[in-house]
Amino acid sequence: MRARSARSYPRPYLRATLLAAAMVAGAPALRSETSATVDLSQTLSGSYLAGRFARADNEMDKAAEFYSNAIVFDPSSDMLLEQALLMEASRGAWDQALRLSETLVKMEPGHRMAQMFLGLGAFRNGDWNTAEKNFRASASGPIGELTSSLATSWILLAEKKPTEGLDLLVVPKQAEWAQFYLRYHRALIADAAGRRTDAHQAYEKIFKQDARTLRTALAYTRSLANAGNIKGARNVLRQHIEKSQGEGHTLARALMKELEAADTKIPLLVSTPSEGLAEVFYGLGESLIGEGAIGVGIVYLQMALYLEPQHPFALAALANAHEANRQFAEAIATYDRIPKGSPLAPAIEIRKAFNLNSLEKPDEARSVLERLLEIGATSEKPVETSPVEEAKPAAEFPAIDLAGDVLRLGSAGDGVRELQDALQRLNLDIGGTPDGRFGAGTRKAVQDFQRANGLDVDGIVGQQTVDAILAKANAATGTPGKPGNTASAGTDALDPSEKLQALDALGNILRSRKQYADAVDIYNRAIAMIPKPDRRHWVYFYARGTSYERLKNWPPAEADLKKALELYPDQPLVLNYLGYSWIDQGINLDDGMRLIERAVAVKPDDGYIVDSLGWAHFKRGNYAEAVRYLERAVELRPDDPVLNDHLGDALWKVGREREARFQWDQSLTLKPEPEDALKTRRKIDEGLVVIEHNTPKIANGTSADASKPATP
Repeated sequence: MRARSARSYPRPYLRATLLAAAMVAGAPALRSETSATVDLSQTLSGSYLAGRFARADNEMDKAAEFYSNAIVFDPSSDMLLEQALLMEASRGAWDQALRLSETLVKMEPGHRMAQMFLGLGAFRNGDWNTAEKNFRASASGPIGELTSSLATSWILLAEKKPTEGLDLLVVPKQAEWAQFYLRYHRALIADAAGRRTDAHQAYEKIFKQDARTLRTALAYTRSLANAGNIKGARNVLRQHIEKSQGEGHTLARALMKELEAADTKIPLLVSTPSEGLAEVFYGLGESLIGEGAIGVGIVYLQMALYLEPQHPFALAALANAHEANRQFAEAIATYDRIPKGSPLAPAIEIRKAFNLNSLEKPDEARSVLERLLEIGATSEKPVETSPVEEAKPAAEFPAIDLAGDVLRLGSAGDGVRELQDALQRLNLDIGGTPDGRFGAGTRKAVQDFQRANGLDVDGIVGQQTVDAILAKANAATGTPGKPGNTASAGTDALDPSEKLQALDALGNILRSRKQYADAVDIYNRAIAMIPKPDRRHWVYFYARGTSYERLKNWPPAEADLKKALELYPDQPLVLNYLGYSWIDQGINLDDGMRLIERAVAVKPDDGYIVDSLGWAHFKRGNYAEAVRYLERAVELRPDDPVLNDHLGDALWKVGREREARFQWDQSLTLKPEPEDALKTRRKIDEGLVVIEHNTPKIANGTSADASKPATP
């Protein structure tokens, strides 16, 4: 490979090669970053260390490149092969991952992840026997054993052996956390195999144990509705929403609307082995990420997307993982892969706006949310419809002779283009415009057709399927993609809950940019939409109240904060902010102290709330108690300048002046607000002269003007 200049790499990776140079040369000093001896990106040690740096920075593309470079120098290293394999899988580069898996399995036949990846590749190619062998060989460790059992069961269903697949999931000795997945996939497999009684019994048992899990509630509801039990389906979904103590998830509300449309055929959540296996990797991947194993979780999500590239939940979970890694541009790109028209669309736009704000693009973030709110406003207006034009005869599709072959994912040509045109004639969404390439959208449309017409739902177009599609398309009238040219109203409309979420997101971004007056206007709009506020609406009054407080308009601020507390009496953010504000102004001192003490009781390990209690003691002259709590606050949040400054003030008051100056100096290293920095420097020079109001802090790790948003 062609040697690169050292300056072609970002500095973290340059540091890695510099370190390698020191290790190799044993030199006390390095000559120059541009020296030929510095560029060790093409050496074993340099590439390996640069790969580790890149991986630590979650730069999977660069990590994969560096590890691949290292393998050139030591192709027999199973450690380097494993690292390169994981990086390729993490970025979804499956051609490279499968090639590395084959090499690694030859060296280490029992390598769990390599066997799993090979099983995935064999399954995708329809080689059930090889896939089963690979997945059985990957059964090591608790997660590996569970993944192997679930994957093998779906393979057995693909082989038309549902009974064997279901029996494999009866494992009484598995831990309770694993039993959830075993029961859930027993229900899914029974459903996909047409064993509705078995499926409903399994779903019922799961639902009785936990009615709040969205995914199982959606699966159970769809199963009942697909079997014709609409009443039972509504009841299950209603119970789930009630248990959620709110209006329910966007997808739950969207499904309830589907159930209200009597002529709508509700498909199963999972109807094919491919969808089922993707569900295995999505579910486990999301759980692993939730437990902090983000790296492995991302690999599992990529496996789900290798099978089902448009899996909306897996894409959303992968985007969330990128957000956790502070890879906001990657998160936006992943959200953009979620199919258009998904009920998740409003939540996706909200998340994209937050990511743009984190990328220091607040104007773009605001534009995204304002466009979303314009859709919501437009959808509330009556939609004018034009008279339905008389349907014109459509051109007839000629027969397609497959000559014993099939059209499937990856196929291309005129036959695929004609197939796509026919699917659009039937108003089936192919995920774009006809282009002659059989992609994930075309496969989904084929599966929808097969499901609705009693065919095997595999997304593969054989002669029987293509003949049925063309016959239906030739019998249809109207313009492809626009059946009957009828007008459709409100397809993009925001429901009230989604509009409130969009307004709250816009308000949060404005507050994070200290545009408090604009934020008040946004929260006025949100609160005007709430006819009868209840506990879940506390956040809108809290956010408006903190904005008023920043505008130094205390009467409406206090009224809003009291209203938020009335709606949610034990909410620690409200208890902390209102109590702190009272004490900081020297009013309602006893009540303010009680509120903060209640907040600490709810969240004793939150540094900002503990700081408020310490500062309350300081304001009341209880300096020894103030030091005790403020030291604890700094221990919990050592990186906050205001907390360190508060501790310095308290230490000065108890005569520990040298320690006080140390804390003030520490505060300056943490980049406080400019006006706070001036006060702190004055204290270092002159001692504690005057204490002025400082920004109250809240439990999410930011100042109160930047509440952290929730994920979809």
